[in-house]
Amino acid sequence: MQSYSRTLLLRLLILIFAPLAAAQETADWKYREGEHFEQLVPAQGTSSAPDKIEVAEFFTYGCTFCYRMDMYIQEWRKTKPEEVNFIHIPSVGDPPWDAHARLFLVLQAGGVLEEAHRDVFRAVHTEGRLLLRATSQERFARRYGISAEDFRDAYGSFGVESQLKRFRDLMRRYRILAVPTFVVNGKYVVRGTQDTGMRDLLEIVDELVQRELSQR
Repeated sequence: MQSYSRTLLLRLLILIFAPLAAAQETADWKYREGEHFEQLVPAQGTSSAPDKIEVAEFFTYGCTFCYRMDMYIQEWRKTKPEEVNFIHIPSVGDPPWDAHARLFLVLQAGGVLEEAHRDVFRAVHTEGRLLLRATSQERFARRYGISAEDFRDAYGSFGVESQLKRFRDLMRRYRILAVPTFVVNGKYVVRGTQDTGMRDLLEIVDELVQRELSQR
């Protein structure tokens, strides 16, 4: 009888203190769902390896805020956890966005995206070259060793068209409404607002990465 009473008491204590412990664990996180980020239900798949936590930034080259955000991203990438795989995803659905997404994909196919990415932003925002026409994009790509023939082959290729379709699907599944927007591991969406600074956005991303790491 005594053993039964102890078991019953233990179960009661668990029922009482478990919610308190969970609440305490939640309180340790600085940022809150619905206020600083949204959670995708159900979580969506990613293109990264299973052992990586994917951080994806949806952006467009014509977006001034994305241009400024990219400077912070470059610094953040130097200190991000090694478990994080960061990727850029160009937004589509508007003619200028689609044009810049094609340029992104051609540079990626040519293996020069990493070195050319920041220069595309500079061309659009500081040099006054919008890079919306295929001819101007072709001239830009030649600076990075992509021949006119290779550019034209890639620009309207099946691979590029398939990727554009995939980007549209990702925007729908991740509920991308504006740019820049970050998606952490296919689970959390962090949107830029007038009240959220650029460093703040990356701090929210960092905490969500830590949440994912803490569940491993």
